[in-house]
Amino acid sequence: MADKRNDTLSESDKQRKVWKRVEKLIAQDKAEDALLLLRELDESGSHQTTLRLAGKATHKIAQQTNAKSDYRKAASLLRDSVNMNPKEKKSSRAYNDLLNEMQDKRIRRRSFRKVGYVITAIATLLLIVGTIGITLEPASREAPMSPPSFTQGTVFFGPEPLRGNPIPLLLSAEATVNWDRDDIFLVIADEAKKNECDSIPPIERILSDSETCKAGDSEFEVVGYNGTTGLTWAPEDGEYYVGIGTLGENNPAGEGFKLDVTIELNLSASGYVLTLLFGAIGFRLIRND
Repeated sequence: MADKRNDTLSESDKQRKVWKRVEKLIAQDKAEDALLLLRELDESGSHQTTLRLAGKATHKIAQQTNAKSDYRKAASLLRDSVNMNPKEKKSSRAYNDLLNEMQDKRIRRRSFRKVGYVITAIATLLLIVGTIGITLEPASREAPMSPPSFTQGTVFFGPEPLRGNPIPLLLSAEATVNWDRDDIFLVIADEAKKNECDSIPPIERILSDSETCKAGDSEFEVVGYNGTTGLTWAPEDGEYYVGIGTLGENNPAGEGFKLDVTIELNLSASGYVLTLLFGAIGFRLIRND
């Protein structure tokens, strides 16, 4: 028992001796040498005094390098030392002094450098993908009802709206629609135009000599006369509807038809500006943090 107690005492004496030597090295501005001794003595930082002295030594290094990362490393070591024993005054005083200095230098306790890397990576990816573009090809849709058998170029709208561009500020979308019938034409109209057409009785529309709500109506978003060539449309935010009609006076075939839609997505002009600003924020966080 006596030998074991003597071994314990000698180990404690060894620790105190090294700590005193470390304090002298710190006072002599030899912080790197002090840290080497502390690593040899207590590499895992299991003792509060080790953490306190390591924090003070790192603080000295930070004052020499003026590096924010060194200040944060010193703060982390001193914080761990305080957490081990909040009543220990030396650690608390050293920690508070360091925090005050960091505040004067406008150094945050936490680094946003990793956030900056993530933001910059996302912005770069958006620029690459937005420039190359993404092509979406929804499944072909069968239109179960063809135009009435006698239309004289009158347009009839489906009840369900198309999806507009939900984020026109960021993306530009271009949709191309093709169909497999050569006796019909397609139009795209906004909700107001559809409601105007629906408010006119079908017979009145068909028999009227006016071009309103017919193939020649200039208020449609776009009109496509050839299903092979199709129609191309750049949707904005809002609800839009597909209208169909026959090119001649009647529709002898009377069967349904198939719609094929291709959507090309790219960054819009404002999307490029916002993405570049987003990347600039990330770059600034990396550089200044």
